[in-house]
Amino acid sequence: MIPGLTRPGPWTGRAPEWPGEPQVRANDSWPLFRPRPALRKLAVLADADLLAAPDDAVETRAALLTGLLTHPNLKVLRYQDEGPSAGQHGGVDQLTGWARLDPPDEQEYRGLVYAHHSGQSTYTGVSAKVAAYARDDFGSGAYLDLAADAAADQRERDALAADVATAVGADLFITERPYLFGAKRIHVPGVTLCRVSEALAMIGLYMRSQGEFVLWRAADGTPGHVANEWLYYQIGAVAVLPEQWHWSTGQVAEVAPGIADALSGLDSALLLRIVRALRTRDSFHRAFSLPQQRDAVRTILVELDTLLVMLMGAVDASARFIHVLLGLRGQQRDAGWQKPGWRAQLTGQSQPLADLFATGMPLADVLTILSRLRNTVHGQAIRATLREKGLVRDAPMTLPPQNEGEILACMDNLGGQAAWGAQPAAGGTVAVDPGQFVERLFPAVLGLLNAVMAATPQASAVGQRTGPNYAHPWYSERNRLSVTWQLGL
Repeated sequence: MIPGLTRPGPWTGRAPEWPGEPQVRANDSWPLFRPRPALRKLAVLADADLLAAPDDAVETRAALLTGLLTHPNLKVLRYQDEGPSAGQHGGVDQLTGWARLDPPDEQEYRGLVYAHHSGQSTYTGVSAKVAAYARDDFGSGAYLDLAADAAADQRERDALAADVATAVGADLFITERPYLFGAKRIHVPGVTLCRVSEALAMIGLYMRSQGEFVLWRAADGTPGHVANEWLYYQIGAVAVLPEQWHWSTGQVAEVAPGIADALSGLDSALLLRIVRALRTRDSFHRAFSLPQQRDAVRTILVELDTLLVMLMGAVDASARFIHVLLGLRGQQRDAGWQKPGWRAQLTGQSQPLADLFATGMPLADVLTILSRLRNTVHGQAIRATLREKGLVRDAPMTLPPQNEGEILACMDNLGGQAAWGAQPAAGGTVAVDPGQFVERLFPAVLGLLNAVMAATPQASAVGQRTGPNYAHPWYSERNRLSVTWQLGL
């Protein structure tokens, strides 16, 4: 999933630093409306033990993350509790690419020195107050396997690391320290805490927003292949629909050319809807990560509408595919998994498909949530209300009143309302966090589509695929893994 970014507030005094102008090849023109990189550099602090060694050639999340962190659009510092050893940086006095805490000296502040690759060393300090609080936080569930003193030492080190992230102006702190992700989280102003998988998703979103569609970058920083925008999302769509081969590998000599063409077109249409949905999901998260002001909230709702339409379009395309494939009665437009009369035709022809959306089945609940919210494009639009508590401002959305009970009941059946971002609000209403909702709905719909494809009768599958050439190196396992990791899926 793409985690919610800790939005900037008045306490964040980061000086913006933009990447350089894009490099233009000789004789290339620069069209008037082609944008330059619009975002400032992304500032990252990372626990050094989570990153791969420069010579690590294994295709892992850690290796890809380490490679992406070498990109010039990022400002990266490494950190470890004991400080870097002499062989890990540019010299004893020049801590290039590292942040290091000075030993404690019984003062209120611990000295901190750090040096980005693009600048000189900076000296500052971090308060010992939060670390002292963490040390005495005996109610924490972290480090229960350690002795009391050892657990207290580690909680203190974790809190100091979080303070370092704030002091160096990091946007992201890549860490997997259990204490920082506990139920009683310490406050880390303006910094988003990310595990490795979440960091890949956040950095992937940032890179795509800069027009950088990286398929692989080696741990030592050696650039690998890059793609254009639409190829990147198409690789992602292929990767998140692994069951689509069920629609393309069979051979049926009796299928008339017109039917084969219709099936191929619906197969391609479904893939295209997911490509567009992935792109729209990025646009949604870019707006969702901005300070929640009216324009940003309105953009969020526009992208949410588009995302619902694209996902429902993919689901409808899957129903039409089955309709044509099995030769069901009526027109293609009559097909729909949400239509009991149409589903009844499947009984006897493909009972596994008919059972997928039976009342009480999880996929039926996913379909209800998606279809009820998509249908708002025909009537009263989904709304969001700005609310403010201290320095925190958000804009939860409200569910359509006529469908609220039905949608909430489906959420209860699919992990609970809280997992979908739904919480009780003032006046007996329910407020839904849009970011958490999207990150729950998207993989649920992908699961629905893959389940339909897997249950498609194998003997009736379409002949040759007319879409992308899946044997091409662009669709290699490494590229599919990389793009999936960067999409947070």
